[in-house]
Amino acid sequence: MRVIYSYQGKEEIRTFDRGEVLIGRLSPLSAPDLDFGADPTVSRKHCRIKVTNGEVWIEDLRSTNGTVVDGEYIENAPITPQSVIRTGETSLRVEFAAVAPKAAASKPVQPKPAAEPDGDMLIPSVNVMRPSPSSAAPAPAPKPGAQGILPPKPGVGVLPAGTPAVPKPAAPAPAPVIEAPKVSVVPKPAAPAPAAPPEPVAPPTPAAAPVAAPQPTPPTPAPVTAPPAPVVVTAAADTTADADFKRRLASLYQVPLSFTPDMRLPDMLQAILTRVLTLIPGAKRGALMLHDSATGRVQVGASIPQGEVIVSESLARRVMEEAHGFILQRSNEAALLDKKLITVETGMYAPLLLKEKPLGAIYLDDPKRSEPFSEDDMQFLLAVAHYIAVIIFNQELQAKLAHNASLLDRITTKFPPRVQERLLENLRLERLQPTTLKSELPVLFADLRGFAVVPGLAPAEAASLLRDYLGAALDAVFRYDGTLVKSGGEEIIAVFGSPEPDLQQNEKAVCAAVAMEQAVKEINAKRKGQAAPHCELAVGVHIGEVLHGFIGTGDRMEFIALGSGITRASHYCKGAHDGEVLIGPEVYQKVFKIIEADRATVSHKELGEFHCYRVKALKGGKPA
Repeated sequence: MRVIYSYQGKEEIRTFDRGEVLIGRLSPLSAPDLDFGADPTVSRKHCRIKVTNGEVWIEDLRSTNGTVVDGEYIENAPITPQSVIRTGETSLRVEFAAVAPKAAASKPVQPKPAAEPDGDMLIPSVNVMRPSPSSAAPAPAPKPGAQGILPPKPGVGVLPAGTPAVPKPAAPAPAPVIEAPKVSVVPKPAAPAPAAPPEPVAPPTPAAAPVAAPQPTPPTPAPVTAPPAPVVVTAAADTTADADFKRRLASLYQVPLSFTPDMRLPDMLQAILTRVLTLIPGAKRGALMLHDSATGRVQVGASIPQGEVIVSESLARRVMEEAHGFILQRSNEAALLDKKLITVETGMYAPLLLKEKPLGAIYLDDPKRSEPFSEDDMQFLLAVAHYIAVIIFNQELQAKLAHNASLLDRITTKFPPRVQERLLENLRLERLQPTTLKSELPVLFADLRGFAVVPGLAPAEAASLLRDYLGAALDAVFRYDGTLVKSGGEEIIAVFGSPEPDLQQNEKAVCAAVAMEQAVKEINAKRKGQAAPHCELAVGVHIGEVLHGFIGTGDRMEFIALGSGITRASHYCKGAHDGEVLIGPEVYQKVFKIIEADRATVSHKELGEFHCYRVKALKGGKPA
């Protein structure tokens, strides 16, 4: 059958190859065949479409907003392909081939299996809602208002030729019976008044008896509402089943209370599987299959008894792909072929799904039980599978958060806030991968002088000194979107325009250098007033070739910057006097419009003399 449904103008089509379809909303307590989760007015178990004796019926499962067929609320009614059904705010139609009802089936036909895992197990075409033998009974008679939708069954409603007026309630109206005596008064009108008494005796009133025979009283038993009795019984049964369902779930939810912070995921799954086997009657063995999204492999995460449960990987993948569970039952034909191959009488598979992402599958069986698992067992196993999927997802999320936190501690302290936000987003989307680039970048090299020559400096005073100067220098770097390469000891190395390009990276490098010098001057003025030790800062800026980016593995990833550009920047720094900022000619050509600088020459014992520019100030007095 095909179900065409529409919600808020969006129409979708689902095809089912079975004779029973449950409609509702997916939740830990229900797993419908047709999920209307987008419609909040649909109940968890809203209605059921079922083929019975060649007819298609729809049954409302005591939903909150009811089920409407062709504008009328129904409890259980037949439908046709033209019937318009409404569940909540979702409308649907059911297309199916007309099937003539059969008088009796001489032999039940075993459905052809959709897959044969081991050559001896048949997977019934019924999805999850495997009906019990009692559910195959004919559906209750429809209400009077719903009659006439489907063609009448053979042999039902055929009346004798002589009673055409019986089914019409208008025929037995009392008015014609009253007029009949008036017609019979026509003979002997001249008779005297005494002739009147014979008229009641001799009138042919017995002829009116055939008219009174089709008395309309027999239809009156129809309004006697016999159906409400089974409805009440069904409601009581459902209430008991729901209570037992919740009791078993509550028992399952108590298992994580015994988990410890250092407990591994396999141990957690083993404890949960042990409890599940005690909550599903007839389940003797079980296994949990975990799916690795990175490699696509499916492997056993837990089993009871450990190492003794044989699970079909193909069936586990099938339930993950089809996103529903099914019940296995041994085929009698297969048992006749080779009894040695029969190891399972009945079993169940259910997918571990969360947010439509397959995390694995759960499998339960009983090697000795001949009676198949019930629909209630399947529903409970689906709820268990969802709960296990949540636990697995949370454990994976915690592991990923711990890994990302460790990674952030190592790398984000080197980047300005703007870049940190991008890195966090890339980590969340798993886009941060080891990669390096080689390009021309501005490099800032700063040297804190005078720290090592301070005599008799206590450890606390040394820490305070470094905190003041290095803190001010790093603030200047991050204020102008620089990336810290090194800040150990007395040296600070930073690059601009990495890991993200910056159109103003050259100007920002020079502004950061000038801001550093101004911050150090302010700190020195304050410390000199307190008669405390102080230091000086020299800075060199150069534009050169740099290899930069992230290296390492996912667990150990670091940001690096290497190359001749850093080496030349260090030469400018060493050639600068205390409180000076020297920049190379390449930098001056990029920023000459925003700075005031003098040409200078620096001597190096290895490189000899080379030209540079001494920055006096930024045009405008302060860094931009």
